[in-house]
Amino acid sequence: MKKTFLCCALLLLAGTVAKGQRTPDYDSVVVPQNRIDARDLGYPPIDVIPDGESAITALTVAPNGNLYGATSGKRSHLFVLNPRHGYVQPLGFIPGATAVTSALAVSDSGDVYIGSTPAGHLLKYTPHREDERPLRVKEPCEVTDLGPAVRGESILALAIDRRAGVLYGLTFPNAHLFKFTLTTGTSADLGVIAHRAPEGEKFETTKMVSRMLVLDLKGNVYASGEDGFIFRFDQEKQALEKLPVQAPAIPGREPWTRVDAFLLDPSGLIFGGTSDGYLFRFDPEHMTVSNLGKPLLEYHISGLARASNGKLYGVGGDEDDMARLFSYDPQSASYQILGFVDVNRRPYYTWQAYVIQAMAVGLDDTIYIGESERISKLYLFYPR
Repeated sequence: MKKTFLCCALLLLAGTVAKGQRTPDYDSVVVPQNRIDARDLGYPPIDVIPDGESAITALTVAPNGNLYGATSGKRSHLFVLNPRHGYVQPLGFIPGATAVTSALAVSDSGDVYIGSTPAGHLLKYTPHREDERPLRVKEPCEVTDLGPAVRGESILALAIDRRAGVLYGLTFPNAHLFKFTLTTGTSADLGVIAHRAPEGEKFETTKMVSRMLVLDLKGNVYASGEDGFIFRFDQEKQALEKLPVQAPAIPGREPWTRVDAFLLDPSGLIFGGTSDGYLFRFDPEHMTVSNLGKPLLEYHISGLARASNGKLYGVGGDEDDMARLFSYDPQSASYQILGFVDVNRRPYYTWQAYVIQAMAVGLDDTIYIGESERISKLYLFYPR
């Protein structure tokens, strides 16, 4: 009986290993393996963020180069990666949060601000000798509760003006833009950027607003709102404005269009990726939007990052498909499809991402890519 069980187990293991032995032909459709790596969210097999709680939905880089990330699921967790040692360190689950979606920001002093869902509270985590502390997977993260930003609303996105010491946020489901002043600890509701949900689409029953915020070089903050229009909170006027420009959309789909990813270029131009899968360039000085086309056949550009070589790197794809990485060179106005987000270390293991929801670029030019599935890993991509 024991011998039969052992034979069956060996056959099952052999089948699993054989499935992982991908043919060399597959290497042509994935990101080149000398440019990508993956990290577990902790120390396997035990000290990792649990299944169902590990979907990475927010990434941000601190002034000292540390990467902070947050997950969504049954509970949200906060984690950090210090590039000097290169591993992911869980910092504990976030009290009262099941999701943190693009709502993570770090101040000039290094404090990490978290926008929680569904409670809608702003939380502050202050790093303190993290490298010397044990992993915290089952314990709560030590945060200070700064209260609700807009009562009755979850926090969908955050952006920070480090020079002014101001946090900007966007709420869900009623699309309030707000600001939080770090020195005084006070919040102010700046107005609503979408007053109604679009009609006619059974799968879209909520207001269509951007999943990210972006600041320009002057400290003005931008978001996409109703009918894909770009909204701006003007820092000088202290007023929320609906601008006369829209994010690119398939004609007739403007009410269902949102910006899923924003990126500020050092030139002052703002790049964005839409739910329809378009990449665009927005010039805030001249109020013009240039549609740069669709880098992928699929919908949904979920992340953008800029490397020091001047290229933009993005990831996109539907949740029912597999995420692909691409690059865009503003100098030549050309795209390159880099392939599926996959780390293949045959014969030991392979790990491929289907859904990506977060990207960030480190001070050393490493591009961090957050997988967003039941069991997720953090990917590290190295631009040439």
